[in-house]
Amino acid sequence: MENQDVPKLLQEIADACGGKITEVGGPLSDGSGFATMSMPLPKTHWIYQGDKTESYGTFNIPPMVLRTGTAEKAMVVFGDDVSTVTRVLRARQILGVDPNPRNVTMTKQEFAEKIRQAGKYAVRCATMNGKDMDFDPDALLQNLVVGFLGYWTDDGIDHDDDWANPPHLQRAD
Repeated sequence: MENQDVPKLLQEIADACGGKITEVGGPLSDGSGFATMSMPLPKTHWIYQGDKTESYGTFNIPPMVLRTGTAEKAMVVFGDDVSTVTRVLRARQILGVDPNPRNVTMTKQEFAEKIRQAGKYAVRCATMNGKDMDFDPDALLQNLVVGFLGYWTDDGIDHDDDWANPPHLQRAD
């Protein structure tokens, strides 16, 4: 956009945050106006952060907030104040390994935070930690599933690369 079309105050705001004004409009029928500006995310934004950095790259570890194996069945029941997440471990029950289903009760706010954790993991993975913003939406969704439910294994854990599991699920050496 031509700088002469941008009011000085708007240009000062854009300059202060490293932004670029893409549109200025007005006056509207009610006498107001608007401006559209894009600005870069700060380098400290979560999208650029990885969980593990090696000489050959940075990697993200899925939070697996509701880890479920491929043979397990997950059921989510929402109430007014409390969300109850019940994971029925059908395969383990049949094998007699775990006869009791796991019950996790959390508030709506706690459940929302779990979704945010999985979502951040998915976006970081799909965008190569913010380096490639032209990302594959299918990859984003696949990473969201892994971030939420874990890997596509019998128990939801990566058995080949232990570091790729959340710390509380890594094997003790």
